[in-house]
Amino acid sequence: MTTRRRSAAKVWTAVDFEFDLGVPLDGDRAVATVEGGPLQGRRVALCVCGGIAAYRTPDLLRALRKAGASCVCYCTPTALTFVTAQAIEWAAASPPVVDLDGRAAHVEPPGGVAIDLWLVAPATASTLAKLALGIGDNAVSTALCAAIGQLERGQTRIAVAPAMHGAMLNSITRGHLATLANLGVEVLAPRGEDGKAKLAEPAVLVAQVARLMS
Repeated sequence: MTTRRRSAAKVWTAVDFEFDLGVPLDGDRAVATVEGGPLQGRRVALCVCGGIAAYRTPDLLRALRKAGASCVCYCTPTALTFVTAQAIEWAAASPPVVDLDGRAAHVEPPGGVAIDLWLVAPATASTLAKLALGIGDNAVSTALCAAIGQLERGQTRIAVAPAMHGAMLNSITRGHLATLANLGVEVLAPRGEDGKAKLAEPAVLVAQVARLMS
């Protein structure tokens, strides 16, 4: 009868877990900006509405910043049930505008720098209706009312990225999109899947924004 020798078990040490983490950035909220990025020097206001796709906001903000944009974020109250203000502040490197107060952020964006493009993503049926009808009842819709006036003067651009269940993309919502498009608002096509209008991937949205800014 023969016996087998049990192979010695590996003894792990701290050296085995020295991972390559790359070169540290200058601060936890910094991003590795692409040199000569397509949005270099651009100021983007990201308006986040209360759809489930709002949970992707930090990734979108980081992608915009990596492309060279500086960002400010506006949120509806419902949006913050899907993504936290703390996560947005970390990703944007500035706190989101949630309430309108004496700082008049709807006409004077934080930092006092003019907005090159207002990106509404995700754009819900409710916010699209408010924008088309000129209703301003929260930080996002009120800021967009002012942005429409700036758009009409050639001072900024606006793009909306609809994201909702397919049943909500009905004739009324499509009519609101047509109204906005006739005002000069860019409508970014959603990613159609499972009968839903889903928010496009961050890289796709950044490419679309860069195209509008070129």
